[in-house]
Amino acid sequence: MGTYRSRSLSVFLILLLVAPLQAQNLRNPRFMELAKAGFADMYNLDYEKARQAFALLEKEYPDHPAPPLYTASIYWLEEMLRRQDAALNRFLVPAYFWQETKHVMPPRDREAFFQGLNKSEALANAILEKNRSDKDSRYFLATAYGLRASFAVTVDHSLREAFSTGKKAYSLTKKLIEEDPNYHDARLTVGVYEYIAGNIPWVIKWITFFVGVRGNKEQGFAHLKTASEKGQYIKNEAELVLMVFCVRERRYGEALEIARSLHSRFPRNFLFAVNVAQILKLAGKKDQAAAKFIEVERRVEAGEPNFNKLPLPVFRFNVGTELLHMEKLDLAFERFRKCIENPQTPEREQALSHLSLGKILFWSGRKGEAVKECESVLALRDFDESHNQARDLLRRMKESK
Repeated sequence: MGTYRSRSLSVFLILLLVAPLQAQNLRNPRFMELAKAGFADMYNLDYEKARQAFALLEKEYPDHPAPPLYTASIYWLEEMLRRQDAALNRFLVPAYFWQETKHVMPPRDREAFFQGLNKSEALANAILEKNRSDKDSRYFLATAYGLRASFAVTVDHSLREAFSTGKKAYSLTKKLIEEDPNYHDARLTVGVYEYIAGNIPWVIKWITFFVGVRGNKEQGFAHLKTASEKGQYIKNEAELVLMVFCVRERRYGEALEIARSLHSRFPRNFLFAVNVAQILKLAGKKDQAAAKFIEVERRVEAGEPNFNKLPLPVFRFNVGTELLHMEKLDLAFERFRKCIENPQTPEREQALSHLSLGKILFWSGRKGEAVKECESVLALRDFDESHNQARDLLRRMKESK
């Protein structure tokens, strides 16, 4: 979302890597009940409840690879939330994946993430030492590799590590499908890898050359479609990834249908609510998009469960920016004014709100008021070239007299 600093976290591009997986123990009704409850909590952003569910799983099934893997995934997702760094538009811009990041994950959380991941891999390998052909243990091992790849690309921004471990995950799941074409859950990892590897921009092709990555975008999309339609345990995850790829392919109708379905199933997840608004905007349905953004803003203001995790002043600024981009000037003006009047609004958003008000007032022919807003910008610290933009606007107003 452009300047979406709060990022109103919209999608977890590779959430497939933490999906409930098909394994003998997962067919145990008790295990399935707890696992599904944990993932429902996680999809609703109730991370602590999900952590408790997975802790109970690990206590009752200490030799199962899934619980420590699921718990590790929570640390990853919480880090993405802490960074406010998982918005839909992030994943649509390839530069996101190789740009240097200044974020640092808390050492204790990072250690807990890798401890869970290492334990899951060790448990899967222990089963494979007894039976190398066990499909489900190979699947869990592939999933652990996949989660390492996701962490590498989203937290450490290490493409080489991401492609290296991602290739291991792909090889294992690809072989599973070759052995059993009906193992549709495995198509999720295969589909993501094929699509991404087949859609890599030329500027990073050199990395893929060294790690031996190959892909086919069309085949990747087909695998994802099959996984979303026939997968037994990973339907939600497949739909989530498919939604992102549909947006990339500008298949907005399909993406919107998926986003609305996810939003209805997980109503406490503000990410899916924002997804709907984002896709409506991309599809050119400005009136519907504006109404949805404002609906989410109201839910944040009302302090609804999990929507209250979004900082209202910053989120309101971002909604105003979205409305401005959609030329909903009156609605945008109202939000920027509220940002300025709120003492809890950070200085950056204060400065940029003054700047946006100056632009709207200038376009509306209210130059005297616009000048005051630009002067307010210059009185604050410089953010995102705000001083240069304010001076340029003042120059344009002077020239237009």
